[in-house]
Amino acid sequence: MTCRQPFSQILVGFDGSAAGWAALSWGAWEAHNNGAELVVLHAWGDVTGCRAPHVPAWAPAEEADRKAIAETLVSRAVATVRAGYPKLLVRPLLCRDRAARALPRHSETADLLVLGEFRPVGGGFLGATLRACLALAACPTVVVTPDQVDRMRNADMCAPRAAIESTPETAHPVLA
Repeated sequence: MTCRQPFSQILVGFDGSAAGWAALSWGAWEAHNNGAELVVLHAWGDVTGCRAPHVPAWAPAEEADRKAIAETLVSRAVATVRAGYPKLLVRPLLCRDRAARALPRHSETADLLVLGEFRPVGGGFLGATLRACLALAACPTVVVTPDQVDRMRNADMCAPRAAIESTPETAHPVLA
């Protein structure tokens, strides 16, 4: 029989989607139960390397707008977690990078990486970010879906519905 060591840091990849809120909810619950720090990482993307040559690069004003949107999104997520778990240590982390690079890199200091996945009806393929994290993360990775978190809430195993819940206005405009 193995004895599981308690987590000291749980890293959640958060993009503002329903799957991101599910990951945040599950990660906050797990951090609360383990006395761990919760790090909420939002990668707002350096997409210039992913553009076709005919697509113009972001203008400085657009770049500032994207950063402000990212800051607002992660601040709202952190505030929501703190409302549900006032004693939990929660730290926001913004990365101007692609999530597929930022999450594995920051997983090196985490004990657990939590990601959300939205499964369309009939299944589907894993997204590129999720595939990259499963292949490259330096710590164990948990993938949750919004329906799993709803089932946990119904069984009183997760944060109260009012504490962490996805709302349409919280969705990242780029991902909506």
